[in-house]
Amino acid sequence: MNVFLAGTDSLKLTRLARASPDLALEPAGNAHRELAPGILDVPALRLALPEELVPARPGTPLNLTFFSRGNRSGAHGVRSRALLADLPENTFLEVLRTSGEPWPCAGNEPLRLFVESAGLSLVRVEQQLSRQVELGALTSAAAFYRLLTFPMEACGSYARDPVDPAHGPCAFELPPIATPEGIIAFLEEAHGIRGIKRARRAAALVQSGAGSPEETLLSFAYKLPARMGGVEFPPFQENVPIEWPSEVRGLVEHGQMRPDFHWSGQRTASEYNGKDHISEKGFEEDQRRIRDYQACGISVFPASYKNVRTIHALDAYLALIAHSLARTEGPAFERRVRKTLSNPDARQARIVLLSQMLPAVPSEKPTW
Repeated sequence: MNVFLAGTDSLKLTRLARASPDLALEPAGNAHRELAPGILDVPALRLALPEELVPARPGTPLNLTFFSRGNRSGAHGVRSRALLADLPENTFLEVLRTSGEPWPCAGNEPLRLFVESAGLSLVRVEQQLSRQVELGALTSAAAFYRLLTFPMEACGSYARDPVDPAHGPCAFELPPIATPEGIIAFLEEAHGIRGIKRARRAAALVQSGAGSPEETLLSFAYKLPARMGGVEFPPFQENVPIEWPSEVRGLVEHGQMRPDFHWSGQRTASEYNGKDHISEKGFEEDQRRIRDYQACGISVFPASYKNVRTIHALDAYLALIAHSLARTEGPAFERRVRKTLSNPDARQARIVLLSQMLPAVPSEKPTW
């Protein structure tokens, strides 16, 4: 049985597979063109799926993709989607057991499970959000900000909770499942799918390296134009290791540092700490990291949830970073940022950005 999960069910299993040491995601090549759908045994499939994917409410259908109208399943308990577009290679990922064992027997056929790649998932998320806009549940701007969060997660090192992505705990220190370049390439090659234009717009704003939802929020606050709620800081790197200058290697206490955000030309770094470091051990580690940055002439500005949870706190933190960047960018740069921060329209856009990207609770990301 070859099963291609779609939409929310695909995204659930993607997140689950990223966080689970027992599962792996592998590019599926042209499996969507080459594999016959087989006979769909819905009860056996539900028994084989991880419990997080089995709907809690009886009668809730599974979302599955089929590649011709004739192969669509009419089985009770399935929401069939016919994806008739000409899809590029690796549009799907196969979910495999890291042990090499097959999935539990699903009826009379072996089971192979596939989920949507990050590029196709981005289009699916856009479709869902567009429906909420049509129903009046979201504004167009709020929907776009929410859309931006998924590709940053896919290209980053964290995964939201599969069952409750808004409130559940994240998994951290994970390998990414996509790159911005790969998502953009997929969206340029794929055609005939509703929502692809807006997905392309979102993909163009994504970069690799985000380590938590809060880092995703800060990334967009740093780089988006003022009309979208950002402050247009100079380009930065996210979670890229720093090469210590040779003259300080005997002075630093860490073999390597990887700031959450680093403006190398401006000698400035920003770090998001997912936990309040109130223990003596945590405080000492923070001090060692700051000393190492200082030894390299880098000004580092730690932030915690309290620095991003309100518009007042976020604006104050952005102003602090701008002041450090102004050492090389000049006083006109800092004046421009302060003007942006006080502009009512730009501030309102940032309030919407904050409302859509900030988790309901701190993500509790470890910082070492």
